[in-house]
Amino acid sequence: MVRATRPMRPVRPLEDGDRIFVRCDGGPCTSRLVTFPPPLEIDERGGTYVLDDDGAQHDWVYLFVPNGP
Repeated sequence: MVRATRPMRPVRPLEDGDRIFVRCDGGPCTSRLVTFPPPLEIDERGGTYVLDDDGAQHDWVYLFVPNGP
């Protein structure tokens, strides 16, 4: 069976204030909904999410850094 594909919409560059999901690694969240440009750090119970924004935007991830020992 052949499936018809829809033409892809052109991707526009992100603008200030656009809402985006950023994946989280560790901590209580699996992703965060933030506005562009995303904050570099987000305080969360038990620690802080730090943005790893190396590479393409779809590869960005918040890494969880726990508080204390």
